[in-house]
Amino acid sequence: MRPILLKNLLTSKEVFWLYRKLVGLPLWNLTGKPYFDQKDPERLDATIANLTIIKNTQPVGFNGGLDIYGESIPHRINERLKEYKLEIPTAVDRFWINATFSQSHSHWPHHDDADPAAFSIVLFLAPVWNEQWLGSFFCDGEEFKFSPGGAVVFQSTNIHTGDNPSLKCPYLRLTGNIVTRRSISK
Repeated sequence: MRPILLKNLLTSKEVFWLYRKLVGLPLWNLTGKPYFDQKDPERLDATIANLTIIKNTQPVGFNGGLDIYGESIPHRINERLKEYKLEIPTAVDRFWINATFSQSHSHWPHHDDADPAAFSIVLFLAPVWNEQWLGSFFCDGEEFKFSPGGAVVFQSTNIHTGDNPSLKCPYLRLTGNIVTRRSISK
């Protein structure tokens, strides 16, 4: 499946609400140290600021109901994918938010999962965006301009990365990242 951009998956008001809620949560993990994924030793995670909401199918800490919100997104996406005659799995394995800024060192080409049956969703969550602020998302060599409320859907095995925003960008470049599977075994 080629990556698909779904513009305006979230309404403008919804994105403003979500941005304010996310930025205000006291649960952010700030780190400059990369760590290795034990299941996939070639995968290096170096996110500077992230907020994990669901990990291994389980909500992480008190997240103000964002786990339930995140679990609704694949269903909303499937409604929009009907025009492509496609459907993705709806069981959420992981859901996290990344915050990047002009000096971040958190983007590198990677895949989210080695399972070809897993799908990834990247949500664009900054409420306002100007193309001059950069911040594009790239998947399998294709560029997707940051589009507030938009989402890119792709197979989790696809290599992808993001672009840092420019120094002139007044917002954090927030993206929601969801990985789904057909069935999840515990």
